[in-house]
Amino acid sequence: MLRSHVQAASVDEGESAKRIYESLEQRYGAQSIKRVLDSLTFAAAGREYTRFHPGQGLQKAASYIAGLSATPFHKVSDSSYKWMQKLEGKHSIIKEELTRALSNPELSTIGNQIWVAAAREEAVAYGPDWKTLVLQDRCVWEEKNETLFPKTVALIRELQVPSVEVFFARQAPGTGIKPHSDDTNFILTSHLALDVPEGECWMQVGDFKKNWENGKGMIADTSFIHSTFNESTTATRYVLIIRFWHPELTSDEIRALQFLFDVLNDSSVSGIAAARSRADQREGKFSQVKQKKKRGSGGGLGLLSKGMK
Repeated sequence: MLRSHVQAASVDEGESAKRIYESLEQRYGAQSIKRVLDSLTFAAAGREYTRFHPGQGLQKAASYIAGLSATPFHKVSDSSYKWMQKLEGKHSIIKEELTRALSNPELSTIGNQIWVAAAREEAVAYGPDWKTLVLQDRCVWEEKNETLFPKTVALIRELQVPSVEVFFARQAPGTGIKPHSDDTNFILTSHLALDVPEGECWMQVGDFKKNWENGKGMIADTSFIHSTFNESTTATRYVLIIRFWHPELTSDEIRALQFLFDVLNDSSVSGIAAARSRADQREGKFSQVKQKKKRGSGGGLGLLSKGMK
C-alpha cells in the first residue's frame, strides 16, 4: 500500500519522499511515530519484509510496521474486536440492505463504481470474477454509495469501527482468489458473511483454512499469503469486508498514517498544506494546539521551509 504510492509520488526521486517524511515528523514528532517513519523509509527503498512463521505460514509486506503481532486468523472473541461481535448481532440489518440494493435495477446508475473488478496493482490476484461495491476507501466515505446503505454505515460509525476500507464483495460460483499477500501488515481484514454457500466456500490464510458461516465474522492478517474459493456451482458469495487498523497501533500512529494517505496523493508543498487542513478537521483543536507547540519548540520545516517543489 505505502510502497506503490511512495514510488508513484517520487517523481523527483528522493525529494518527494523526503518532503513526505519531514511533513510527518514536523506534525507528529519523530519519537511518537518512529515506526511510521521507519515504514515510510522502508517502502521508499523498495524493500519487502518476508518471514516464514513455523506452523502459521509465510508473511510478506512491502508496507511494514515493526513490532506488530502476526497471526493468520485473529479470534473474533478477543476484546479488541467487540465491534465485530456486535456487527454479527446486526448482520440481518446489513444483509437486508444489501438484498434490497441488489434488487434495484437502477443500482449501477445511482451509485458509484458498483460491482467493479479489483483495479489496484496489488489486487491483480483477485481476478475478474471478484467484484466490489465500495463504501469507504482509505478512511474516506464514498458519498453516493453511503446514501444507498445508510443503516450499514450508521452501524459502523456507531460502533466506532477503526475502519480504513469498507466494501461489499461478491465471488461468483466456481471462482476464487489466487494465493497472494495484501502487502500491508498494519491493516487487518475482517469478513462478515452475509449470503454464502455454507460448506462450499472457504478462505485460507497461511497454513489455516476456514469456511464462511452466514452471520459470522472472520478476522485475518492478510499480509500472510492467502487465497479463497467458492466451490458452489450455483450460489454467489456475498460478504461485507472491513479493513481496519491493527489494534496494536498507537493513536498517534493511526493519525500519522491517515495523514500519510492524504499526502501520498499529492506530495507537493500545496498538497501537503491541503493534507494538513484535512488532518486539522479530523483531529480537532487539541491536535492543532499540539502542532503549534511543536512548531514553537524549534522543529524546522527543512525542505518545506525552502518552498521546494
